[in-house]
Amino acid sequence: MRVKSTWHKTQVKTIDDIAGALAFNSWRITKNHLEDLINEAFIIEKAQVFDIISEYLCFLIQCIDRLVFNKLDAKQRQLLIIKLTKQLAIYFHENKQDRIGPGKFWKDFIQIYNARSQDYANYEFTNNKINYHFLRYFAEKIKKAMTHADSEWIVQQIIEIQAPKAFKSIKKSVKNLVAVEKIISKTEQIKNKIPRSKRKSTYPDLQ
Repeated sequence: MRVKSTWHKTQVKTIDDIAGALAFNSWRITKNHLEDLINEAFIIEKAQVFDIISEYLCFLIQCIDRLVFNKLDAKQRQLLIIKLTKQLAIYFHENKQDRIGPGKFWKDFIQIYNARSQDYANYEFTNNKINYHFLRYFAEKIKKAMTHADSEWIVQQIIEIQAPKAFKSIKKSVKNLVAVEKIISKTEQIKNKIPRSKRKSTYPDLQ
């Protein structure tokens, strides 16, 4: 799986830039894991696909929130999670609309995210490692979204294989995408941006 995981460390980025890249990576990780489950012969009905996707995305957002705790200040961290969640809500909405039909699916996703956030807050996440109960909660939510025939096996699959694999991928993304020279606000970026008309020409001989 190829994801947008690295920027030059000398670059200056905004929280919007980082949130956008992490949203893209989270969506790609989720899609790849959905394929993993299908390849492992788990039965996923059409109606269950987006239930599983929403649980994966909420899990990844929670992982990101914990991983950036010591990398960003409180304001930056809060803004990052808001931007990230909104972008994933858009991805969720657009993809479900394409597959299912009209609906306000972004609202459904935000509602699920808010509920999951309250529950995940009860589980520890220390030294950038996931607590077993954190994993177990995620696995139980995936179990509820699966067919009864697979419900007995999916918990073990998620805890032992899928969740650690997803966490490893998003942890790498967070580490690389946040490791830039400076993180500025969107307002600062606009203020510092040089209008195209005032930029130095790359073809001075044509002036």
